[in-house]
Amino acid sequence: MDASSAELLAIREAVLLFHRSVWSSLFVLEIETDCVLCSQWIGDPSSVPDIFRSIVADILQLCEGLEWSIKSIQRSENGTVDKLAKSGISRSYPLLRVKP
Repeated sequence: MDASSAELLAIREAVLLFHRSVWSSLFVLEIETDCVLCSQWIGDPSSVPDIFRSIVADILQLCEGLEWSIKSIQRSENGTVDKLAKSGISRSYPLLRVKP
């Protein structure tokens, strides 16, 4: 899996979590990514390569009806998230459990 795929899948999971939560009716979803291409593709779906089109379509469908935004951030601003993601790779149990 390449970095763009991993980032798009992570964004989709985060949007799904937000969408299914009570937060979705109370807050604006602000998506921040250090992947400039992912930000561009979500902001302009006509520019998405075919291989990522279905993931971006899923993200946009989940965002329908939500107030949301996406922006690119510097990788240096993303240190805490990067550490959390790397620690989750070796975790034998979920960091977050969501019960229906």
